[in-house]
Amino acid sequence: MNSTADVFLENLRKNPACPHVVIAWGEEEYFKKAVGKAFREKAFASGEEPTEWFFQRDFELEALREAINSVPFFGGQNWVVLEEPRILADKEKTGSRKAGGKGKKKGLTSVEGLIQLLTDVPDYAFVYCICGKLDKRQIFYKTLSKKAPMVECSPLRSYQLQPWLRNQAAAYGARFTPGAMERIQEYAAAADPVPLLFLEQEIRKIALYAGARKLWQAEDVDQMFSQLPEISGFALGNAVEERNLDKALVLLQEERKKNGEGLTILILRLYASLRRLLQVKELLGKGAGPEAMAATLKLHPFAVKMALQHSRHFSAETLESGMIDLARLAAESRQGGRTWARLEEVLLALLSQR
Repeated sequence: MNSTADVFLENLRKNPACPHVVIAWGEEEYFKKAVGKAFREKAFASGEEPTEWFFQRDFELEALREAINSVPFFGGQNWVVLEEPRILADKEKTGSRKAGGKGKKKGLTSVEGLIQLLTDVPDYAFVYCICGKLDKRQIFYKTLSKKAPMVECSPLRSYQLQPWLRNQAAAYGARFTPGAMERIQEYAAAADPVPLLFLEQEIRKIALYAGARKLWQAEDVDQMFSQLPEISGFALGNAVEERNLDKALVLLQEERKKNGEGLTILILRLYASLRRLLQVKELLGKGAGPEAMAATLKLHPFAVKMALQHSRHFSAETLESGMIDLARLAAESRQGGRTWARLEEVLLALLSQR
């Protein structure tokens, strides 16, 4: 029973039955939290307070067995959360930790003992297991995928955001205009992957800012996002690509206020933006279309679309000159040379040239 997080959440909403074990794995914390919240709400009636047990990394299987199988007082139920069990990192063939205890066969590895517990959960218990990476070739995944939902929580790229954004807005009875969604994608394009937990918080602020107005515009997105130090680095790259000098200088000051340690990363981000625009410009000169550009540069069509739009603001010579200046600045800053003031001069020269 393997699925992505969005498919699992939809199936959980539609299906009257609730599983007793769910394993969520992958890198995206937002989806792990969303899956856990939906699973718990499905498992227990509104107002019901189960007996809660939490296990992290290192724990005794006997303690986990007690949590799962102990009959709660007054006929209640158990909610057991198992987070990043270290025993799954053990090599299965070594059996380096044994799963002893009452009613267990001696010689079982820790992984086998965990599998046995998770495949024999009583009706009054619900277990949510959260993992990072799982190897689909190993016995834990192979066995549990036949018995319980294995929910893959993978990160999203900026070009994959629109369905997620629609769902986020719908939760507030609202919707984004196409321009608003594109604006968020522009801000998030430099992030790989997109920080969904962060975006969720900012969308909540947009909902508060918009109030009773349920059609959210690009201006609403700008009002909330462009003022944030956390995203000003992404916004700065977009301002440079749009050749918006005033906005770029304001955002540069925001970056400078944060700390000087981010200068090198910022230079590399700006260099990569100019390089992408130059590549698109060169391919366009050779007669390549958007699909060919996407294939050649290994970019999503959305990223190519934005790069084509922004490349019109610069000549090839201007882009090349800006890349040289940024590369020289990166080298000189590592040797104790000028830093933020010099970057400001580079941007002034880049965005003032015709």
